[in-house]
Parts: sequence; structure tokens; C-alpha cells
Amino acid sequence: MEQEQVVLNEQQLVAQFIKAFKGSLDLRLWVNLMKEELAEYNAAFKTNDREEMLKEIADVLYVKTGFLLVLGGGIGEDILSREEEQEWMNILDETNKAYLQAEAIFSISTIREAFKRVHTSNMSKLGDDGKPVLREDGKILKGPNYKKPYLTDLLEVGNIA
Repeated sequence: MEQEQVVLNEQQLVAQFIKAFKGSLDLRLWVNLMKEELAEYNAAFKTNDREEMLKEIADVLYVKTGFLLVLGGGIGEDILSREEEQEWMNILDETNKAYLQAEAIFSISTIREAFKRVHTSNMSKLGDDGKPVLREDGKILKGPNYKKPYLTDLLEVGNIA
């Protein structure tokens, strides 16, 4: 009998990553990660590096999903001040604008496939000891076994909107 393959949606993939890597529940870290990823996406957009744009929009969506999971699940560790709330609302607005910009370049199915590949890549970040490599603020860094996502084939004719 064939085993049925379970397909996880984007929220389930990010939740899997947070659980496997004991990801931070600090909402402030997630806001900072969104800012970092937006800056990287904008830099790729300015240079018209389509492969980097695709990777970075997947990263933007990945950390946005993580933020919303932590926030919406009521599992965030800290209550944000009114100013911090306004900041994350602005960041969420910027992530939406970046997504719409990317959607004008890539098909939705291409972006979703890139998201899945970024997830697979993110799951390779463990250190040699099997533990996450963390930056001082709690960001999960690339370990020695990290494998960059392969996205080149997604840029072929027919995959771009």
C-alpha cells in the first residue's frame, strides 16, 4: 500500500521550523528579521537580480509568517508598546507592498515553490552538534551544513509571470 504524502502549507512549514529550532518567541526579534529581509529584498530589486529577488521575497514571507504565528498564537513572550505596535504594522504593510511588487514579476506558484525551497534550506541550518546556531539576539544562523536553496529553474520561461 502506498504511503500518502502530506503536503504542509506555509504556516505549518514555519511552525515546523520554529519548533525544530526552538525559535525565538520574542516579537521584537521577528520585527527585526522582517526589516532585515525587506532590506535584502529591496537591494535585490534595485539591482534587478531576479534570482535573489525570488529568494528574498520568500524570506520576507517566511519571517512574516513566523511573526504572525508567534503573535496570533498568543505565544509571544513580550507585550509590545504602542510605538512598537505601530512599527510592526508599518513593517507588515511594507512586506505586503514587496509581495505585490514580486507578484508582478513572478507567478504565485513560483513564489510558493520558492517558499518551500527556502524552508528546506532553513531546515539545514543546524550545527554539527545538531543544535541551532544562534546570533546574540536569538536569530537562527546558517550552520556548517546549510544548503542554499536552488531557485534557478524557477526563473525559466513560463515560471515568471
